[in-house]
Amino acid sequence: MESAEKEVGPKDISEQFLTMPAMQFLDYLTTLRDEPEVKIEIDWAGENRAIRLKAFLEHPDRFKFKQKRTAAIRATKDQYMQALNVFASGVKLIKIGEW
Repeated sequence: MESAEKEVGPKDISEQFLTMPAMQFLDYLTTLRDEPEVKIEIDWAGENRAIRLKAFLEHPDRFKFKQKRTAAIRATKDQYMQALNVFASGVKLIKIGEW
């Protein structure tokens, strides 16, 4: 009999991040307190959304529940330049287009 252990990765909550209003998303995060790792990976959608993603990484619940959070934005060089502080804070850049 084969042991079919499935590698469990981080829970992807990108869709919820994109579709829920900010306060509803924060409420949703509290339901994930038992998830050891969550991630969000999105396309660039403006500086405000990038700042929200930065806040997701820095939210105090992350430390309270010892939850690993990762975040990434697919962006062009021009988009990247609009939110340098977001990428400097730990949001990963996935380069698209010419650099």
